[in-house]
Amino acid sequence: MALKRFSRKFIILLSLFAAFFLLTLVFINFDAESRVERVLFFPDEDGQQLHGELRRLPERDDTAGNIELFVNELILGPVTIDLYRLIPQGVKLESLLVDEDTLYLGFSENLITSAETVPMSFNSIIEGLERAVVFNFPEIKEVKTAIGGEPAVIR
Repeated sequence: MALKRFSRKFIILLSLFAAFFLLTLVFINFDAESRVERVLFFPDEDGQQLHGELRRLPERDDTAGNIELFVNELILGPVTIDLYRLIPQGVKLESLLVDEDTLYLGFSENLITSAETVPMSFNSIIEGLERAVVFNFPEIKEVKTAIGGEPAVIR
C-alpha cells in the first residue's frame, strides 16, 4: 500500500516536472525568435577606435521602434569593462523620426555640455552614432542629428 502511494506521488511529481520543462522549452524558443542581434560600437580608452559589442535586442514591429531601442542601448553604454561610452551619461533621446531612408534623431542639450566626459570629440560622437545606425539598419541611408532642437553641425 505504501509503495503504491509513493509510486503515485512520484509519477505526479515527474509529470509536473516534465510539463514545466516542456513549457520552459517552448518559451525559450518563442523568445529567441523575437530577438535580433545588433552590433553596438563603443570607443576604447583613447577614443581612437570603435569596437563592436554584440547584443540580442527584442524585435519591435517597425524600423523606428527598433532604432529607438538600439540608440537607447548605445546611451546605456558598454557591458565590456575596457570600453567607454560613445554617448555621455545623462543624454536623452528626445525625438526620432524615420522618413523613407532618412533618420532624424533629436538629443537633449547635455550631449554638447557633457561631450568631454567621453574619450571622443563631439564630431566623433556624432559620426560614430551615425555609422552604428547605418551599419545595423541598412535601409537607413542618411542620419540627421539635432541637439536641443538645433541641427548638429559637424566641423
